[in-house]
This record gives sequence, structure tokens and C-alpha cells, in this order.
Amino acid sequence: MTALSFLSAPALASEGGATHYPTDINTIGAAYAPPPGTLELYNYTTAQWSHTLANNHGNETVPGFSFHADVDALRTLYTFKQPIGPFHFVLGGVLNINHLKLDVGPASRSVTNLGDIDAETLLSYHTPDHRLFLLFGLDTYAPTGRYNKTKLISTGLNYWSFDPNVVFTYHATRKITFNGQALLEFNTENNATHYQSGDMFNLDYGMNYRAFADRPESSFVHHLGFGIVGNYLKQFTDDTVDGNTVGPGGHRGEEFSIGPQVSYDWRFGGIAFKFEHDVVVRNRPSINAVWVQFAVPLLGAPKHG
Repeated sequence: MTALSFLSAPALASEGGATHYPTDINTIGAAYAPPPGTLELYNYTTAQWSHTLANNHGNETVPGFSFHADVDALRTLYTFKQPIGPFHFVLGGVLNINHLKLDVGPASRSVTNLGDIDAETLLSYHTPDHRLFLLFGLDTYAPTGRYNKTKLISTGLNYWSFDPNVVFTYHATRKITFNGQALLEFNTENNATHYQSGDMFNLDYGMNYRAFADRPESSFVHHLGFGIVGNYLKQFTDDTVDGNTVGPGGHRGEEFSIGPQVSYDWRFGGIAFKFEHDVVVRNRPSINAVWVQFAVPLLGAPKHG
């Protein structure tokens, strides 16, 4: 199962708490591109909630803060048949719908609408022994989602983001697989508020263990996997308004999350369930998240390489 970026983070009362890239996604089958000549569909569903908006020291700063998001996203990827040396060219796009609810003290707003779209251009590679899979590419987020600067929360962020990234899946043994994605997110200015969110680094990680891989493929448990997953995010430039730094410390966000994952794969796809909890947070909401994500082919070969 492939998982890259897809949904717009909520535009909180402070824009510094938002990112376009949906952290915690690339934790299983991260670098599997569709086989050459194949179009695949990926679906991601998540429920996220928070009752803490952390400050620069990781402490709660806004009494009465409460945030909830229900998101479903559809993503398609197509791998072209003609190779480019050892690589294959992959194109993708993501469309998502968000239901968001934010309470800040007595103020409250809920909204349901489309989020910002993501266009993906990627190169895929795998070693001849199919132990290491890699994706190199760029995700481009366009400000297509509904946005209103006078509202407490919107499903769009009203600025562009450009995310160069490297994604890997490594089968260390028949039972143990490591997954991850390292990316940078570079943001443009929100021209409605003149707020520019700082650029950030994010690393998603996942270790999956197939305890019953030695059982026959016809058995149910052969296809089960159990994992530990999460992410680390670090903002490395300041938030600014009209070129002036937002204080204190540029409102630089940071987070570290961890949680369990259960997965099941079959001949033509796979499904994963996971829960992730933020254990370290600065200048962001402290999020709990439940995810369900799956992949199936639409056209072409039904199984990876």
C-alpha cells in the first residue's frame, strides 16, 4: 500500500498550527508504486481530535480549545510502462473532503467541504531482489479548498506548498519491514492575511512485523502484520506576518507521535488500521488519530513487481 500526502490540515485560529502534508501517513508499503502500466486507487479515512493547543514550551495555552476532524481522501497513481533508466515515472493526484469542528472558548464553527488538492510527480525504483523500494518526487498543494479569513476554521489553507520527498520500503527479513518518508515543506504566503507559515521537515516511520509469514499463503494469519508507527516534525523557519516574525520564537512547530498498527495484505492490495498519539508537541494541537487506509488496482496488473 502506498501512502503519500493528501489532505489539507485545518486552518486554525493561528496559521502556524497547520501543514499541508498529513503527518503519520507513510507507515506501511510507503514506497510501493503501481506496477508499470497500472492505475491504482488508494483511500484514506481518518478521525482526529485534540483538546490541547500547545505553546512554545509544550504547555496548554488556550482554555476551552477543542478540535475534531473527519476526513476521507481518494488518491490515484499511474506508473508509465516505459522505463527511464532504472526508474519508472509515476503521476498521481489526491482529492479529499473534510468535516472539521473547532471550539475556542465561546467561539465555535464546523464546516464540511473539499480541501486543497495535491498533484504528485514521482520516480520509482526497486532493487532486483525486491527488498528495497524507493520513491523520489514532489508534491504540489494548490489552494483550491474553500477558505474564508473571517471564519474560525476553513478546509483550505489559501497558499501553495511544495514538498520534495524521498520514500522507502525495506524488507530487512521475510517478517520485518521498515517504511518511511522524509520530506521538506516550503510554503508561500497567504495573500488574504499576509501570514506565511514557516517551512518544515517531517519524517514518517513504521516497522511492520509479520509474525506468521512462515505459514502457508492460503492461511489467514500469513497476511497479518503488526507494527509501531509515527512521525517526527520540526519547523525550521519562522512564521511571519508582513515579513515580521511571529513570536515567541517564530511560532515554530514540533511534534513526535507513536502508536500501533495492524495490517492485512492480499493478492491485489491491502488494508491497514492504526492509532497514533502525539507525545511531544510545541506550537501545534496535540492530536490523537485513528486511520483506515487501503489500496486496490483499477487497471493493469494486480500485484506489485
